[in-house]
Amino acid sequence: MKKKILIVSSAAALAVAGAAIAQPHGMRADADGDGNLTRAELNAAIDERFARADVNGDGAIDEAERTTMREERRARRAERRAERGQNGRRGGRMARLDANGDGVITRDEVPGERGLAMFDRVDSNGDGQIDQAEREQMRERHRERRAERRANRPNPDANGDGLITRDEIAARAFARFDQADANNDGTVTREERRAARAARRAERQGG
Repeated sequence: MKKKILIVSSAAALAVAGAAIAQPHGMRADADGDGNLTRAELNAAIDERFARADVNGDGAIDEAERTTMREERRARRAERRAERGQNGRRGGRMARLDANGDGVITRDEVPGERGLAMFDRVDSNGDGQIDQAEREQMRERHRERRAERRANRPNPDANGDGLITRDEIAARAFARFDQADANNDGTVTREERRAARAARRAERQGG
């Protein structure tokens, strides 16, 4: 096999490994749909995902294949945004809370305690409303945190040879599986998945 130099960021490689476990609105690797993810189901999902990414079937993912993966992820995100009726609009949840469309979000437009807690974090000057400048500051903080997480992600290329193999990706996926499998019974339940996601969120927020 001709050796290929794999130029894959840890984020791109981990997208293959991690997506089998942490999927929004359910676990797509849960083949039988019972709400539980077993090691066998995860192993099968890794095989399927890696084979899909390794288009030419030579056991490695090259630069062209990486680009294809990235474009597919972008297309899927665009489809999900369209399904939610966002139509690509920037600003996310905070923008959707602007009920009267005046570009300013007030406290009475924000539902629930969690929403109000987020409102207070974004309302940097404490005037009871969030304007466009404060929303841009929020987006900038999010961009900085994402960049920091990408920089700190472990490199799945365990032996440092510049190639990401199926086994290296599986090692990362199963390490994540084992972290979520709180009772070590070889199955990640829906509750364990939620707990693991909450723990990761708390870690990202410094709590």
